[in-house]
Amino acid sequence: MSNGSEENFLREKFKEFYSRHNVVSVPEIEKREFGIGDFGKKISKRHMNFSDYSELNIFLRTEAPFFISYSAAYYKEPAARPMENKGLIGADLIYEFDVSDIDSDCKENHDFWFCASCGSSGKGTPQRCPNCSETVQQYKFPCEKCIGETKKQVFYLLDILKDELGFSEGISVNFSGNAGFHVHVREKAIRGLSAEARIELVDYLTLAGFSPERNGFDISGKMLQCPKISEARGAQARVLKFLIDSIQQANADWLVQYGCISLTTSQKHAGRELASYIVQNKARAIESIKNGLLPYIGSQKVASIFWKSLIENAVRLASVKLDRQTSVDIYKIVRVPDTLHGSTGLIAKTLPLQALKDFNPFEHALAFGNQQIKVFINKAPRFKMAGNCFGPFEKESAELPEYAAIYLLAKGVAKLA
Repeated sequence: MSNGSEENFLREKFKEFYSRHNVVSVPEIEKREFGIGDFGKKISKRHMNFSDYSELNIFLRTEAPFFISYSAAYYKEPAARPMENKGLIGADLIYEFDVSDIDSDCKENHDFWFCASCGSSGKGTPQRCPNCSETVQQYKFPCEKCIGETKKQVFYLLDILKDELGFSEGISVNFSGNAGFHVHVREKAIRGLSAEARIELVDYLTLAGFSPERNGFDISGKMLQCPKISEARGAQARVLKFLIDSIQQANADWLVQYGCISLTTSQKHAGRELASYIVQNKARAIESIKNGLLPYIGSQKVASIFWKSLIENAVRLASVKLDRQTSVDIYKIVRVPDTLHGSTGLIAKTLPLQALKDFNPFEHALAFGNQQIKVFINKAPRFKMAGNCFGPFEKESAELPEYAAIYLLAKGVAKLA
């Protein structure tokens, strides 16, 4: 961890940033609760409020907190405590996406862990040290590929909000400042949704508790059936689409891997034959699925287990990979858009929807310039910022542009040299 000199250096740099930038990203600011965090701690104080943007920006320029968050909720008395004294008026919906929740095969290349107990380190994200079993500290360095996969989930959510739920107004998206995105739904019509209704919405988006049988997938009878594509709606249609897409892209090995996973040893041969049949007759099989029939040959029992596994995989693929806790908690506070993230020094930048596709935080969310800063780096993988590649580093000094040096200092892997 960094010592006081690094913390003081970063705070002064944050003050410089806020002296040049006005933050005006929180609608109805006077009704929101705020919280701030220290170096290495996202929330150290909450139950704060600001009467207007001027008061907020004076605070940012004076105090330069490493983190500042605000409530999805609107309150009559946002600074009151305990929570029940605030006078809840309503709350936005906020959906959070983080690289950690997204499958990406590149994480092994850039994420690493360190054990303070025995000094061991390694790639990946184990929770405990393989040498001494103590809890390890995680260091994550998301890359452009990680961010791209996370953006896909944001676009997927936006499509569902619009096409299935009818939300098209009052939507704002911002980079989290670290490794993900926040989607804010601020339509007044949703402010009064109960906690239970918000849970139901998240269940619908993530397909938690989705029952294939209650959604037209009948794989227990003599005719293995699914919804017709022309009649499928909502979550049912999403699962069916991913099922069809997976068959469209599949080869026999993939079908064996996912379709035969629950088959017994004695059933595997029949499962492999079914997989081969589907691949050899792919166009006919897909047409059959679109018309509501899951094709099979041979044993109906084997086919039933086979299609059940593929449907379960389609449900997994069709679920929105969002952070559940943030999405259902009315009292949750999240990063104030357009402020700095204390673990990266990047801007939690608000993004027009048309800019999201080409957004690269390591180019477009940089808060600092090219002034050279000398640092000693304990450990860091190769990373890319502003089109420049840096590292890998291990126990060495380097002169880096300010934006890269601050990135490593904020992550706690470097010290001022």
